[in-house]
Amino acid sequence: MRRAVSLWLAFVVVGGLLLAGAVVVSRPAAKTAVAARSVAATPYEQAVQTLRAQSEALLSGDEPKFLAAVDGPLKKRYRAMFRSLRGLEVTRFDYLPGVGQPAKNGLSFRTEIAYCLGFDMCPGKAGSRWQQPPRIEQRLTMRAVGGRYVISAVAPGPSDDPRRPAPWENGELVVLRGERVTLIAAPEQRRHLAQVLPVAEKAATVDDRFAALIGTSQSRYRIYLAGEAQWRSWYGGQEDDWAIGLAVPLNMHGIDVVLRMKTLADNPVMLRVALQHELGHVVTLSGAYRADAAEDTWLSEGIAEYIGWSPMSAADTLRRHSVRWALRNERAKSMIPSQPGPDAPSRAGDAFYGLSHLAADCMARKYGDQKLFAFVRLVLTLDNDYDQAARDAYGVPFEIVDRACVKWIRQQVL
Repeated sequence: MRRAVSLWLAFVVVGGLLLAGAVVVSRPAAKTAVAARSVAATPYEQAVQTLRAQSEALLSGDEPKFLAAVDGPLKKRYRAMFRSLRGLEVTRFDYLPGVGQPAKNGLSFRTEIAYCLGFDMCPGKAGSRWQQPPRIEQRLTMRAVGGRYVISAVAPGPSDDPRRPAPWENGELVVLRGERVTLIAAPEQRRHLAQVLPVAEKAATVDDRFAALIGTSQSRYRIYLAGEAQWRSWYGGQEDDWAIGLAVPLNMHGIDVVLRMKTLADNPVMLRVALQHELGHVVTLSGAYRADAAEDTWLSEGIAEYIGWSPMSAADTLRRHSVRWALRNERAKSMIPSQPGPDAPSRAGDAFYGLSHLAADCMARKYGDQKLFAFVRLVLTLDNDYDQAARDAYGVPFEIVDRACVKWIRQQVL
């Protein structure tokens, strides 16, 4: 699932995270009293040993040892990867190799890499696949150089994961760390880091307050500043011209934010709103037991809008004109707005976000933030149906909440 925010804070949902199984590699036989002679490691075992040593070097910060695992032509690429991952505070980087096959001057095999950036992404023992560390898939070719096997070629695996490539896989990144956020950009976007950092820090403070209500406090937020080339490639790329921001869940606990700087760099109001909105997805979807909340888009986007425009009420935002247009054209029977189709005009999408925001606003005004975020947690994180969540959070059936909010919303904008 990816959450996108546009000039009308539009969204995109992408399903399915590839989490394939690992191949267990046995160790060479140990010496025994009967057979004292050592058993020579096979080429495959030597290659796996190289990968394990490279992983250890990355986590310990040993760049020369990390680069010793790759052939000369790949050193520039892997040096950038090493520095990017260190800047992102990598805490886990495990190769999970498959079966080796003969290749020219060596061998090749498919491998997955399970990784964690910081401790929030991998807080403890994993149960379901969605709780496990995110993974990428590669096909490596390794050849013997100087008595050891090194990576001589690397290509993406045959995965259909829509979140590939991760930003750190290819090319150099620059990192700027603040108190609550880490900003990451390609070198050509470096000029935006100092501009965005104070705005991002303020947005993080706002989102921290809401995270405390829902029990999803973050150690740190990761925000990628994308130029057009990165916008159309990182995490599968975004082709829609209207989108300006993405929240990309990588697993149950790790959600990255990507901002399109071409649109936001000279628009301080939308930069603030986009940051608070996307970080709002981070705090309201962290810990969710499913990857795709498409059927609850109105609530997911409505609460992100509630956070994004805070402290402004929904009736005072730039969307009020589109909301008024929508309500004059169709008398709503529910506070849950109809989601516009792919051929709908941009005003319809703008109205959908405004109406979703108004629904969140209504519940906050009637029951308070504490109960509103309890309802959000029950639906988005724990996957309760609306009626059960309303009874638990508000003490009344959802039908009562819905009926009251339909009337309240019309009073705000008409």
